[in-house]
Amino acid sequence: MERKHWETAIRCLEIAVHPNTSDEEALAAIRGFRRTTRNVPMSQLSRAFPDAAPAHLLDRLDQLNQENRELRRKMTEAEGHRIEALGRLQNAERHVQALRRELSAAEERADAAERRLAEFRGAYGRIAGGLQHENLDLRRALDEARRNLAQPIHEPVAPFKTVLGTALQRADQPRAGGLPAPAPAWTA
Repeated sequence: MERKHWETAIRCLEIAVHPNTSDEEALAAIRGFRRTTRNVPMSQLSRAFPDAAPAHLLDRLDQLNQENRELRRKMTEAEGHRIEALGRLQNAERHVQALRRELSAAEERADAAERRLAEFRGAYGRIAGGLQHENLDLRRALDEARRNLAQPIHEPVAPFKTVLGTALQRADQPRAGGLPAPAPAWTA
């Protein structure tokens, strides 16, 4: 195999095993390696390598494998953190849903309280209006009573029957001088 093809094949292998290479890129690099080597098995390719190349390539391959293992460990760790964060997020979502249910119930209670308050205000307005009307009537009655108290009080007029009876009793009694008592003057 020519040196130009050899270097291209090695470069394809380096790309395939590099830790920052995505799966799609790694597959493409492997396909590139196969095309460059024209599908020759690795056992035959290793015989075609120059003597100095295998040690250098093995060191580079070991280094890339170590980097790959470290990146996989970091990916596993990151995946663990992601799963942990996802669990916290799910717990937070459940908590938010519980808070939404509580908020909805609180809003329903607040609406009911507002309706009761409106009903109370309406009843209070009707009661207050009735009390104002009664208060006005009581003030009028008080004013009338005060006016009546300001007028002089007259003696109650005795019924006619009582007056007549008294007059007749006086008429039957003799007067001092022997003369009958004069008849009282009639008044209406």
